[in-house]
Amino acid sequence: MWKTSCLPLMWIALSVGSMLSGCASFPGYSTKPGVTQVGNKIMRSVGADMEATLGYKFADSSLGDEWLVVDLALTGLTSESIEVRQEAISVVTPDGRWIPLPTQKEFIAAYPETQSLLRRASIARQPLEATRGGRRPCVLDFLRLPGTAGTTRTAIWINDLELCVGMLAFPVRGGIQPGRWRLVIELEESNLEVPFTLGM
Repeated sequence: MWKTSCLPLMWIALSVGSMLSGCASFPGYSTKPGVTQVGNKIMRSVGADMEATLGYKFADSSLGDEWLVVDLALTGLTSESIEVRQEAISVVTPDGRWIPLPTQKEFIAAYPETQSLLRRASIARQPLEATRGGRRPCVLDFLRLPGTAGTTRTAIWINDLELCVGMLAFPVRGGIQPGRWRLVIELEESNLEVPFTLGM
């Protein structure tokens, strides 16, 4: 059951070129289901049909802020395309609150207060396109910044030939707290979760 309607990702404008350059592999790559740390503030979760690689370095330096910004790369593990819906992506806080990606309307409304944060996040972003080279690049364009060309999508289809990369932002009432967080992607037959710890 999908959690709530939301979207996330912002800006294709933000150096998509640098996001998609280079294809060195992370050390210890494995397709065995499970969660591993593959870099400084980078976690990878491998599910039955999809893997997610999450960079949270900027979020770890943003304790107290009311927007959580992370980098995400998604790729399939089989030739069969899997649907990822914008409304099926959430983060779970250390105290158990589910926070969905904001809607386009919510994101645009908050932009005057978040643009400085997003600018800093884009400078500090972690390149995650190294989840195995040779895959077609795509952008997680569930949500676009004001003035950005194109339209938002409500779902993307991903298989083992594509690597979709982008930033996600979640509004966190009361500010980002230290502790164990989870990014949850609800798929049709299962959930893919990426745990990460902030401030520790």
